[in-house]
Amino acid sequence: MSQTSEKTKEHFSLGFSEETLGYLYALAGTVLFSSKGVIVKLVYKFGIDSVTVLALRMIFAIPFFAFVLYRESGKSSNKPINRKDYGIVVLLAFIGYYMASFFDFWGLEYLSASMERLVLFTFPALVLLLGFVFLKKKVHKIEIYSVALTYSGILLAFLPDAEAQGKSAWIGATLVFLSALAYAVYLIGSGQMIPKLGSRKFTALLMIWSGVFVLIHFFFTKNYEILIQQPLPVYGYGFALGFLTTVLPAFLTTAGIQRIGSNKASIAGSVGPVFTLFLAAILLGEIITWENVVGTVIVLSGVFLLGRKKKVLE
Repeated sequence: MSQTSEKTKEHFSLGFSEETLGYLYALAGTVLFSSKGVIVKLVYKFGIDSVTVLALRMIFAIPFFAFVLYRESGKSSNKPINRKDYGIVVLLAFIGYYMASFFDFWGLEYLSASMERLVLFTFPALVLLLGFVFLKKKVHKIEIYSVALTYSGILLAFLPDAEAQGKSAWIGATLVFLSALAYAVYLIGSGQMIPKLGSRKFTALLMIWSGVFVLIHFFFTKNYEILIQQPLPVYGYGFALGFLTTVLPAFLTTAGIQRIGSNKASIAGSVGPVFTLFLAAILLGEIITWENVVGTVIVLSGVFLLGRKKKVLE
C-alpha cells in the first residue's frame, strides 16, 4: 500500500519537488483569493448589497467546510476541543472572518477592486503594530522602515482614487482598513490555536462559525426572499466567491505553507495586489495609473522587507 501511495503521490506531483509544489500551491491560493474583489464588483452590477453577497458566498462555502470538518472529526487522532479553546475559535471566527469580510465587502461598495487588495495587504504591518502595542514585542529598525514603505505606497496609489471619487474613496479605504485590522487580530490569535487543533480542523470550524454569523446578520436585516429571487449569473458568482475564492485558497495556502513555510509562502502571496490590479483593469475597466503601479511596488517592497526581517537580523 505504501509503495502504491508513493507512486500515486509522485504521479500527482508531475515530477515537481515539494518546494516547487509549495510555491505553486501558495501562488494558486493567492491568485484565487485575489480574484474575490473583482468578482464582488461584478455582482454589485446587479444591484445587490454587500450583506446579501456575503451571505451567498457563505451559503456556497459552508457545505465544503462542513465536509472537511466531518472528515477530520472522524480520524482516530482527533481529540475533543475543550470549552476554552472552542470559545476562542468562535471569537476568532467573529472577528477574523465575519467582521473582516463584512468590512471588506462593504468597503468594495465605495473602493476600486485594485485599491481594496492593496489596502488589505497592510495586515502584515498591522500584525507588527498590534504585537508591539499589546504583546510588548520588540520592534527593530528594519520593521519600522517596512511599515513606513507600506503606508507611503498605499497613500501614493490611493491619490488617483481620492481625487476621482472624493469622500466615497476615503469611506471605502477606511472600511477595508478595518477589515485588514480584524484579519490581523485573527492572525495573532490563530497562531496559538492551529498547533492545538490542526490547520484543517481549525480552518473548517472557524469558517463554519463565521458563516453562521454572516447568515444571522443577513436574516436579521434582510428578507430571505432576496436569496431566491436573483438571476442565474448571481448564483454563479456566488459559487465562485464561496468555492473558488474562499474554500480552495484556504486549503491551497495551507498546503503551500506546510511545504515551504510561511515566509516563502508570503513571497508568493506578494503577487496578489499586482494580479488584482491587472484583472480589475481587464474585467472591470479600472484605469491603471502610474501612481497605482509605483505605489503597489512600494507596498510590496515594504511587505517583502518585513517578511525577510528574520534573515536580516540573524
